[in-house]
Order: sequence, then C-alpha cells, then structure tokens
Amino acid sequence: LYAFLRTVFLWIYSPWRPSRSFEKKALQSLFGFSNKLLLTSIIQSVVNNIYPSLIAVFYPMNQVAFFDRAKKYQEIPFTMLSDTFRSVSVLILSEINDQTERLKRVVSKMMKSIAFLSFPIGFVMIVVAEPTFFLFFREKWLASVPYFQVLTLGGMFFPFTFIFNELFIARERSDFFLGLEVVKGVVLLMLIGLFFREGIMGLAASWVVYVLIILVISSVMAKKAVSYTPGRFVCDILPYMLVAFVCAAASYWITRPVENNLLYILANAVLTGFAYLFICRLLKLEMSEEIKHWFDSKKKRSA
Repeated sequence: LYAFLRTVFLWIYSPWRPSRSFEKKALQSLFGFSNKLLLTSIIQSVVNNIYPSLIAVFYPMNQVAFFDRAKKYQEIPFTMLSDTFRSVSVLILSEINDQTERLKRVVSKMMKSIAFLSFPIGFVMIVVAEPTFFLFFREKWLASVPYFQVLTLGGMFFPFTFIFNELFIARERSDFFLGLEVVKGVVLLMLIGLFFREGIMGLAASWVVYVLIILVISSVMAKKAVSYTPGRFVCDILPYMLVAFVCAAASYWITRPVENNLLYILANAVLTGFAYLFICRLLKLEMSEEIKHWFDSKKKRSA
C-alpha cells in the first residue's frame, strides 16, 4: 500500500514524465556512477547477512532467539530515525552538491539533529530495557536484555553512517561509497575473528566496535569530500551525547526505588526527557535553540 500510494503521489506532484525515445549517451553517462552503487549494494547485502548466518550456524537456538529478539526491537527507533533523515538528506544534499561550504554546514546540522534525538532515545532504552522486556515479553525473554543493551550502544551511532553515505552520493563520489563498503566488510570479518570465541555477547560487542570504526573512517573520507573533519563531527555530536548520558544516569538513580514496571518506564522517559531538554536549553545547544525559534515562529503566526 505504501509503495502504491508513493507512486501515485509522485505521478501527481512530480513534473517529470518518461519520454518515448531512448538515449544511449544518457545511459552511458550514468553507468560509471551507477555500476559502483550496484556493486556497493551487493557488498552491503553480503555484509548484512554475515552476523545472522554465523549466529544461526554456530550457536544454540535458544541463544539465537534471544539475540534475534534483542536485535529486532533495538533496530526499530534507529531505523525510523535513519529513514527519516535519509529521505530528507537525499533531496537537500543533491540540490547543493556543488556548494561545498553550504554542504558542510548542512551536514553538520544533520549530525546535530540526529544526535539530539538518537542519544536520549538510546540511553533511555538501555535504562528501561529490563522492565520493558518483562512487561511486554515476560520473564522467559529477559535473557535478551544484555544483548539489547549492548546493541543499543551501537544503534545510537548507526544513523550517522547513513548521512555520510548520502553525502558521498550527493558529491557523486560513488568510489568513496564503494571503497567504504569494502573496508566495512574487511573490518567486520576481522572483528568477528577477534570476538567469535566470546560467544554471542562477544559478537554483539564487536558490532558496537564495528559501528564506531566505520564512523571514524567515514568522517575521514568526509574530510576529503567536503572538508567536514572528524574533529568537527565529534564536536557536533559530543555535547548531546554527554547531556543525554548524564540525564539518563540521574534518572536511573532517582527511579531505583520504583517497583512498578510501567511506572518505572514512564518515570525514566519523562525525567530524562525534561532534564535533557532543560540542560540543552540551559547550555544553548544549537538544536534546542532551533526548537525555540520554531515555537516562537508558530506563536507569531497564530497571534
């Protein structure tokens, strides 16, 4: 249904229409760029299936089930966040791909926007993981909680990788995109070799290390693409990560006496959320200022 409605609205709102003539030159001009993207997609499919294949073959089925449940629910918020920003970034970055300084500023703001949302969501998920699994899946699935918490550490950083990918595509650097996928495959295999003997928890930890390494490599490549340096990337996301961590940790200690699972989950979410927004506003972090300006503009329009 989603695909059908999307197609209908594209036909309604997009002025582009396919022509009856076939231009070989146009196809050839795109081949050098698109063939690398095709190869990249193939490599991505292989890399994404390494973990499930290894776990299914070498570990007991009950442990596989716990890991799969943890991975499935950990991915939901970060996949939604990634998809939202990807759909926006494709349009924006493509329109300004020849304006390096502006592109760098836009990428920086996107990173801050993701950090503003991803870190508080992730830390709250870690804090409320056990009561959430007990409340919704009962005691038999509590063994999934440690996997869920470790995978969430990597999940918080994963949306950033998609923005780097879209940046390389917008700059028409499919060679960067392809090279990054090859490096990702090599890094993943090396980490699996190092952590394999530690069991499924070792593989979960290797996933976190893998995501962080890929972010470092991506930021180095972004420096070559638009002079968006690793240092600037860290400066963009670090304040939000630290504030979110402090707020979630404080909320955890405050709510420790709460025994009701639902109340514990709600209390942590509310306390962390309000404290996070308050401190971001107090420190005048950019995204909190953006939200304030947005609300101010809404008030002026309604007045």
